[in-house]
Amino acid sequence: MFDTIDDIYIHIGQAMFNVLPEQWEKAWFEVLLLNPDGAIQSNQEYILNNKKFNFDTNIINGVAKNAKCGKAFRALYHLMQKNENDVPWNKARVEITSEGDFTIDFKYDEDFAYLNSLDPDKDKYPNSDEILAIETWDGLPGSYPKYWAKTR
Repeated sequence: MFDTIDDIYIHIGQAMFNVLPEQWEKAWFEVLLLNPDGAIQSNQEYILNNKKFNFDTNIINGVAKNAKCGKAFRALYHLMQKNENDVPWNKARVEITSEGDFTIDFKYDEDFAYLNSLDPDKDKYPNSDEILAIETWDGLPGSYPKYWAKTR
């Protein structure tokens, strides 16, 4: 289904377009890759008249449908890997505009990688505000004191 990067970009962009309302200005689909072969976490929002709204590519007109965007992001990750040990990114962000612009950005966020590596039975977790910040596209500011960066 996803043989090329272009196939994936078209699929994700179309899935977003299919669920957006008639009026919108800009929309984005942010992905946190928890496991390249399994779970992802996503945030999908659009802007209209300077207000943010959520949307879900898996719900079209109130009906649940698997848009297969998770599968597309995982396929994209594997297409971008140089070898099986390569980790090209752990966060991705697709942005489209109502004028037809499409951009996609990738990043490897060390704090998110750390958070994702923790064992809930043994490790100390960052506090809830830190976790919420880590799980955003921007993550924690570079100047933020990160006790975990010193423990590695």
